[in-house]
Amino acid sequence: MNITDYRLHRVHLPLREPIGDSQVRFTDHWITVVELHCDNGLRGIGFECQQGLPTARLVSLQEEFEYTIWPSLKQAEPLGLAMRVERPRGGNVGPGFKTVPVETALWDLVAKQAGLPLYEFLGGTNPKVRAYGSTLDFRLDDNLFRTKLERMQRYGFSAFKVKVGHPDIAWDLRRLQLVRDVVGCEVDLMIDANEAWSVKEAVKRLHAYRAAGHDIYWVEDPITREDYQGYARLCSELDFTRINTGEYLGISGKRKLLTSGAVDVLNIHNSICEGRFVAALAGEFGIPVSLGNTLLELGVHLAASLPECLYLEYSDLIWNDLAADPVRIEQGFAWAPQRPGHGIELDREKLAFYSHPD
Repeated sequence: MNITDYRLHRVHLPLREPIGDSQVRFTDHWITVVELHCDNGLRGIGFECQQGLPTARLVSLQEEFEYTIWPSLKQAEPLGLAMRVERPRGGNVGPGFKTVPVETALWDLVAKQAGLPLYEFLGGTNPKVRAYGSTLDFRLDDNLFRTKLERMQRYGFSAFKVKVGHPDIAWDLRRLQLVRDVVGCEVDLMIDANEAWSVKEAVKRLHAYRAAGHDIYWVEDPITREDYQGYARLCSELDFTRINTGEYLGISGKRKLLTSGAVDVLNIHNSICEGRFVAALAGEFGIPVSLGNTLLELGVHLAASLPECLYLEYSDLIWNDLAADPVRIEQGFAWAPQRPGHGIELDREKLAFYSHPD
């Protein structure tokens, strides 16, 4: 099996409602779809998302792909490309040809060739992954927030993650109480501050939440991403919750979190190769992982292939409209598709509707 052709799509998805956190607000997703075609008729599909600002026009995306990526893919065998290890040195720092959408398309192809769902090809045995409802709610008023919580209850989640980090701690406390009013006190409650605080402020806030009766399962990204000393202090001082971080860091940063004793749950997503490597490294330190949001919920395959993934994030985003048969979320679990490859085939009518070449 060799790669013979490709096709790109530029997609614009207006969101159903604003999403955001203590730092940003978004109303649009711009998605680049990469299709790789092989001489045996198989097609692999990968995705990349840019939030807020539009991507370059399709003609520019194609010119860049043709110049920087396609020479490494043309007539190549997908498995060799998917497995290839490159050394980031000098001007070679970066993903090279193996960007996230290309890597995803390659793994889709090799699993299809093997006739296996991707999670099984990666060594997983159970398609079911525990998921939590993530509301991305910071830019919603209380009524819209309540409505979103009620809407997401239909998935049967036993855990929810909400945004905090407002300058007024009373705002945070009101939102946490609203969560409890809607979903009850039996679910795991996670919070995400998106680097809003200093170390001292993080300690103050977590104690205040606890004093108000809110048992926090984990706090995500409370301080700036590279404050390894600060994260180590939080792990030591906040023994009644877990510190979840790593989403914004590469391999070297995640490794430093682990060696510094600065993380309780390591957050990974996107790259399958990097995710599996980092999860194995975390295992050496006895640290579990979680998976953040991934396009069209493709991360369910990575999560299902790992021995210790606590939770997979699910935000019920509009990108799932692109899938002919989206990843199933039921009774608080995400189910990896049983079809060969990653199992996310595009709804061609929806793709045409949302395509925005210019």
